[in-house]
Amino acid sequence: MDDFKLFNSDVAISVLDIDALESEIGMRFPAEFRALYLSFNGGEPNRAFWAEDENYEPIRVEDFKSIASDGAVDKDETKYIGGCFRLMVSRNVLPAHLVPFAVDEAGNFICLDKNEGKVIYFAVDIFQPDIDMHLNHINAQRVLSLSFHEFIGSLIHEDQVDQ
Repeated sequence: MDDFKLFNSDVAISVLDIDALESEIGMRFPAEFRALYLSFNGGEPNRAFWAEDENYEPIRVEDFKSIASDGAVDKDETKYIGGCFRLMVSRNVLPAHLVPFAVDEAGNFICLDKNEGKVIYFAVDIFQPDIDMHLNHINAQRVLSLSFHEFIGSLIHEDQVDQ
C-alpha cells in the first residue's frame, strides 16, 4: 500500500474525525483504511483499475469519497462517506451494512461491508422494479476483495489492465 496515493484530496482530517464517522455509521474501519484517510482524505487514485475477475470488465475507480472534518457545514453532501451513507440508506438504495467509500466512472458504489470487512461492488443501475428490494440489493452486490488491504493491493494502473 506504500505506493498507493490519492490526488485532489479534501482538507486533512484527524483521528477524531474518523472516530466520529465510525460512531455515526456503527463501524470500526480497518487500520489500513484509517491510515490512508489520515494521509489522503479521499481523491482520485493513482492506481484506479480493479481487474481481478476475467468474467467481468475491469472497474475504474473514479474517486474515493472524503470524510467530513469537524465543523464542516456541508457534511450531509454525498461527496462525504457519512453523507452518502445516510442518504443512500434512507432512500433504500443501499442496505445498511454497506458503507460507500468510492465510486466507479458510472456512479456505482464501492463499499465496505460493516459485518465482514469485505469490499463490495454495488451496481446502482441494475434495479428491477418488479422484484423485492431485498433481492435487488443482493443482485446488485459483487465481492471485489476480502479486505480493504487486499482491495488496495489489487488496484492497478491502466496500462496493466490487459496484461
